[in-house]
Amino acid sequence: MGDRKRIALIGTLDTKGEELRFLKEAIEARGLQTLVIDIGLLGPPPFRPDISRQEVLREAGLELADLLRGGDEGEAIEGMTQGLALLLQRLHRQREIDGVLAIGGGQGSAMASRGLQGLPVGFPKLLVSTKVAQAGAGAYVGTRDILIAPSVADIAGLNRLTKRVLQNAAGAIVGMVQGGVIAEEEDHPLIAMSMLGTTTACGLRLKDRLEADGLEVVVFHALGVGGRAMEEFLQEEGAEVVVELAVNEIGNYLFGGLASAGPHRMEVAGSLGIPQVVTPGNADFINFLSPDTVPPRYRERRLHRHNPQATCMRLEAQEMELVGRTMAEKLNRARAPVKVIVPLKGFSIWDREGGVFYDPKADRALIEALLGNLREGIEVMEVELHINDPEFADLLYAEVKRTLELAPSHHKKTRGR
Repeated sequence: MGDRKRIALIGTLDTKGEELRFLKEAIEARGLQTLVIDIGLLGPPPFRPDISRQEVLREAGLELADLLRGGDEGEAIEGMTQGLALLLQRLHRQREIDGVLAIGGGQGSAMASRGLQGLPVGFPKLLVSTKVAQAGAGAYVGTRDILIAPSVADIAGLNRLTKRVLQNAAGAIVGMVQGGVIAEEEDHPLIAMSMLGTTTACGLRLKDRLEADGLEVVVFHALGVGGRAMEEFLQEEGAEVVVELAVNEIGNYLFGGLASAGPHRMEVAGSLGIPQVVTPGNADFINFLSPDTVPPRYRERRLHRHNPQATCMRLEAQEMELVGRTMAEKLNRARAPVKVIVPLKGFSIWDREGGVFYDPKADRALIEALLGNLREGIEVMEVELHINDPEFADLLYAEVKRTLELAPSHHKKTRGR
């Protein structure tokens, strides 16, 4: 590829050809190379791409002519989506591209974003979309660091507004690519940790103490995507120890909250043989967005409006019992040491004496279900502390350090771009 950086440009040339040509020229004027990838399905492209739609489909073992004869639009779109994802992974693996910029309406954004989500964290990727302001960024971003730019105007020709947005997009991706890879630092032992704002006092004290010892701590915000991101990170990068300070995603899955990480949350570390230090942090509630997102069946329950886009619901004893049993079932399958440490004076900032979610009876239901269903061999400690007490963070620190002394490394060296 030579010394000049190359940016892949993705879009449906039959409907976005003029805009892609504009981006190509804008990027090349800044001294970088481009690689235009066509994911259109119908009309002819206005200029010859570097990688044609036929070549994209062949990455998935498909032929455009066959798909068009079949007449199934959904099948054709899915085939193109799969082909693009495989193509981008190959181009990245072979170091043929240094960044990706995609543009699209609803269909183009959906196809392109799946491909971008297959690229690693840290690799420059940007999507200009007409749809994101309406649909929200979550579906397009997934668990990756995809920069999203709403197009404001429709991507339907060049005008003073679309030119500004596309010029900014070109400048942004060029800046990301030219920023270069951060110089690789010494490979420190790595701790992965789940956390929410309601256990931040504990998490930050623990993080500071571990970092002072030369450990690297990666914290994941446990609102659904955070839990998924942490477990993808464990599969890709590994870790020495996982610390769970936010298990609310399990309750969200069980009871229909909006911060679910899916049915397999808190299973990946154990399956990989990574030691875990687990608390019932934030198990006392599930998460919704604005108050109108709370389902009617829950609107008479104990609710707390944390901010305009964060409404939480206290779980009751029967629900807490199920969360405890579910946690035990997951931890019982772990292939590495697990230590469960329970703060008896509350699981979150709101779950302490005088707090809006303080309910010792409900907490006790989780504790008994969790500890009563754990298999032999899993260490358990109950302490007369609140989860945000400094002494509890210090206790976790000592346990993580002890676990590090006993456990082999599961930290893979971080991949570059």
